[in-house]
Amino acid sequence: MNQLLTRQQADLVALERRLVLQVRDTLSHAGGPRADLERLAQLVTEMDELFLLVVAGEYNAGKSTFINALLGDEVFAMGDLPTTRVISILRYGETGPPEAVGEHTRIYRYPLDVLRDLEIVDTPGTNSIERMEEEITRGFVPRADLVLFVTSLLQPLTASELDFLGHIREWGKKVIFVVNGVDRRNSDEQIGRVREYLAHEVRTRLGGLEPTMYFVSALRALRRKLAAKGAAQTDDAEPSSTERGDECAELERYLIETLRETERVQLKLLSPLGVLRHLLERNLAAIRSRRTVVQEDGNVLRAVRDQLEGYTTEMRTDSERYLLELRASLSQVERRGRTWLERNIRVGNINLLRNRDAVENRFRNEVVADAPREIEEVVHRMVDWTVGRNLKLWTAVFAELDAHTARLRASGALGAHGDSEFQYNREELFARLRQPVERRLGDFNAEAEARGVVESMREAVAHAFGVNVLALGLGAILVAVFTTAALDLTGVLTATLFAIAGWFIIPARRRQLIRDLEEKIAKLSADLSALLAAKFQEQLARYEQQLLEVIQPYERFLETERAKLERAVTEVEAARREVDGLEQRIVGAFPG
Repeated sequence: MNQLLTRQQADLVALERRLVLQVRDTLSHAGGPRADLERLAQLVTEMDELFLLVVAGEYNAGKSTFINALLGDEVFAMGDLPTTRVISILRYGETGPPEAVGEHTRIYRYPLDVLRDLEIVDTPGTNSIERMEEEITRGFVPRADLVLFVTSLLQPLTASELDFLGHIREWGKKVIFVVNGVDRRNSDEQIGRVREYLAHEVRTRLGGLEPTMYFVSALRALRRKLAAKGAAQTDDAEPSSTERGDECAELERYLIETLRETERVQLKLLSPLGVLRHLLERNLAAIRSRRTVVQEDGNVLRAVRDQLEGYTTEMRTDSERYLLELRASLSQVERRGRTWLERNIRVGNINLLRNRDAVENRFRNEVVADAPREIEEVVHRMVDWTVGRNLKLWTAVFAELDAHTARLRASGALGAHGDSEFQYNREELFARLRQPVERRLGDFNAEAEARGVVESMREAVAHAFGVNVLALGLGAILVAVFTTAALDLTGVLTATLFAIAGWFIIPARRRQLIRDLEEKIAKLSADLSALLAAKFQEQLARYEQQLLEVIQPYERFLETERAKLERAVTEVEAARREVDGLEQRIVGAFPG
């Protein structure tokens, strides 16, 4: 190969090799498929190999017979049934048994001079019952420098052939069409009709320039060469191939003469660019699809954060109603206490007032009354509401995550599970995002959760007010606040005249007690409201942090992936432009 290159062409090969390595690094950094990275690694080696002339087509189209006709010898088995089951590479050398290279490749050798400069590849037929055979052929196409596509005159370009041709064109390979079986035509006009049909189908379905076509009879050409080789004519009356519309000789001249030098070198240089272009376009589409997934994932996490923000805002706003109920209950205690003091702090009740236990009992029953129970009910309702709203939030987040994945799969943005490193990493992290939500919902016990929160509030009350349990403790608080020493009138009454106490001391003490009552109720209301509000905010912050701890690792992954994908898009698009520029330079290096 290197012996055929000019200095300018050798420089182009060096640029091409550098570009292949650059693309491999770009796709590697972008998390491209392992198969594409391996294909690029192989491409570097293939650039130093001989020209590969690959013969493809459906089984029973006559591919092996056609190659035998080119060689003038029966090197490959022929028949009506599929005969080539593996990749068969024909190289220059002495004839002998084929050499197995791996599970699906066999090396044949034949002493034909043209094989010094190129290798001919016979591939398994497409549209075979054995799907593996077509997969083998599809996998070999990227290595081809020129494809001879053999089709039948009697059934040209079937649907499966058009599908396979699309695969060949994706890799940017030049295709020459060999229409075999002209010896079985009904009339000379049939060749013209097939030529017109084939040209139309290739242009409209596959695009590109006017296809190059040769109409041959591979079997007749082979028989003629074998006969000539044996110095015996089997049919003296048979006219020459050119007289019968057989273009086999013209095709042989093209393969032997034209491909011997200039065009073969140009095709060899252009072939890697077709592979590069296909891999770049395929990976660019995949990267953009991944970028869409990342953007959609980011959107759904922002939606989750919006739900969380709406949840906390609503909770802070709506929690005020429970604190209003608590203050209203204490206001009722204040109203009853004022009335109780007005009615009972009188000289006529001196016997009662001198009995501290009796005063406390009546105060507890008539003033405190059901206030502790009412307040505890408010606390329980507040806790139940908080826990219920938290459960509703996690349920909404779970539904959003499930719906998000379903939307992505329906749109085709997500491929099969784990079909790329990105997909694997994303699904692993997304599972980490989804599983805690699912686990939270599965393990959520609203009653137990509420008990825990209430117990936490009771502990806070005990710490702040020195009582053990919420209901009894609040009763003790209220009695202590309203009866501590303030109602003990014994010392006053024994030290003064009864009348003076009735007219001056008792009313003054009653007014003072009412003022103290109002101050102490106000302070208790403020302190208890502040305590419950603080515990509520603490619980709300804990719930908020629980959800943030679930989504933040995935947010960090998305931020890193987003930056990587943006860089990859820029680099792949730049590489595509380099491929186009290098292709123009290669074409320009072969004028005419």
